[in-house]
Amino acid sequence: MTRDKLGSPPRWLAPWRWFGRAPSRLLGASLIVLHLGMLQGVESLAGRTLLLAHLGVFLIWQPVVRGGYRLATRDVLAMVAAIVVFLLTMSWGVLAIWLMVLAGVIGGGAFAEVTARGRLPYQLAVAYLVCSLFMLVLPRVVPVPVAERPLFDVLALTVLPALALVVMLLPAAREASRRPGAIDFLSAILLFLVLALSTLGGFAFMWLLHLPYLVALVTALFAMAMVLFVLAWAWHPSIGGPQLGMVFARRVLSTGLSFEEWLHELASVSVSAETPEALADQACRRMLRIPGVCGGHWRLAEGEGGFGEPASVARQLTQEGLTVTLYLRRAPSPALSWHFSLMVRMLAEFCREKRHARQLETLSYLRAIHETGARLTHDVKNLLQSLNTLCYTAARSEVDEAALRTLVARQLPVITRRLASTLEKLNHPEALPGELVPVVVWWQDISARHAASGVRFVAQGDFDGERVPLAVFNSVVDNLVQNALDKRLLAPGLAITVRLSGGAGQVALEVEDDGEALPVALARQVMRAPVASQSGLGMGLYQVARLADEAGYRLSLSCNRDGAVRFRLDQTAAA
Repeated sequence: MTRDKLGSPPRWLAPWRWFGRAPSRLLGASLIVLHLGMLQGVESLAGRTLLLAHLGVFLIWQPVVRGGYRLATRDVLAMVAAIVVFLLTMSWGVLAIWLMVLAGVIGGGAFAEVTARGRLPYQLAVAYLVCSLFMLVLPRVVPVPVAERPLFDVLALTVLPALALVVMLLPAAREASRRPGAIDFLSAILLFLVLALSTLGGFAFMWLLHLPYLVALVTALFAMAMVLFVLAWAWHPSIGGPQLGMVFARRVLSTGLSFEEWLHELASVSVSAETPEALADQACRRMLRIPGVCGGHWRLAEGEGGFGEPASVARQLTQEGLTVTLYLRRAPSPALSWHFSLMVRMLAEFCREKRHARQLETLSYLRAIHETGARLTHDVKNLLQSLNTLCYTAARSEVDEAALRTLVARQLPVITRRLASTLEKLNHPEALPGELVPVVVWWQDISARHAASGVRFVAQGDFDGERVPLAVFNSVVDNLVQNALDKRLLAPGLAITVRLSGGAGQVALEVEDDGEALPVALARQVMRAPVASQSGLGMGLYQVARLADEAGYRLSLSCNRDGAVRFRLDQTAAA
């Protein structure tokens, strides 16, 4: 047996595959079977059999229940009971009601379509059902003779079947313009009510005014058209009416993506997204499933991004710090605009909760660090670095003993005072006022402390009378210099410069190296939150930045490029 015989489907499935490629083909087939059943008559067995076949094809096409939905036993029994009741009570009056319901369902599917090519089969199907209702069914329901019935019978044998055949043979759209299961239920109900009121109005004119069938029907249609015209004037806000549409638009409609489905989407995305910007990006991409939405742009305080592709119609929605601009293929109705606004509002609430969760996580992390005394470890680390520098200097064979004694005599009292300050913080965890020392004295001490590390110290400006907080400047220099020295281990020959500038009552400190720039993601988070680091660029700088902020100073990454990585400590505007 060849591969073609094994892989190809059976030949008898070819017609069914042709019907399944486009929903309009099944719809046209359903209308043709319905028309044959009406021509045979609902009283005959052949007519009822054809109507049963029409109902089966319609259930295959129907846009409400998904094709892969598995029916339970209770659902099957309820469906069988409804079909049996439909067949047992079948009459021309029941058939008229069924045509109205069918026109409403098909019309609701047409309103959910976006492209004109996708709406055309549904519009033709609705036209066929309306013509069949008024030409083929209602003349057999009214108790008075219809003079135009022979003409209607000729049209029922020629024009109406051709119209149903056109619906089935129309070429399918190149791409689906709506999601399976999308239907505008409000439009479906309105279309059913219009047909029902037109029919009842025609009956009323025939019985009360004794008008002929065609005259009564045309009069009822014109009356309904006038009512719809007045309703459209009162509904649309731009025509100057009472703006009833804005009031009715407060109802939540499910047009392609219901509100419950949107909440489910947000909940599932919120579980996987770790940041507010990731949540906004993934959730906005889910909005592409809404009929008519082809793209957009979102913006948060943490960042911004786009999705889809632009279009001629744009609607901007802002809720709780979240701005979403939707690109639409056509202008939305007031109800759909309110639906979009509610969806963006819920997305903004989820983003805010995600932001609060991150803040609570950071606060709990900091609290754990504070409870274990981790905040004091940086002071101890700085003391150890100073002692390590002294030990390294003393271990060198070419060191001058007189210079070594002078260095030790100057640095040991400083280390003792810093150790006493650390012990004081350990006994009193609350914030203590920092010691202020002259800039010149501090600069001499810090230059001598790191003299053996190969760090270049440059001072420029007038420092007379200037005093700086000793704990802040020591912590900043020690942490930044140690980070640069760790960086030098990976890049020998790295030049490190500590620069002090002052004047007009302002003192600024800069620590710069000529190595590689920090990664963009790390540069955004360093000094703002604890980050994962490989060379001490995480918790140390974060704690030092907080200490500087409490003292009225600001620590920032003023330059971040290859050959110039510069941190700057200066006074804030508030200080």
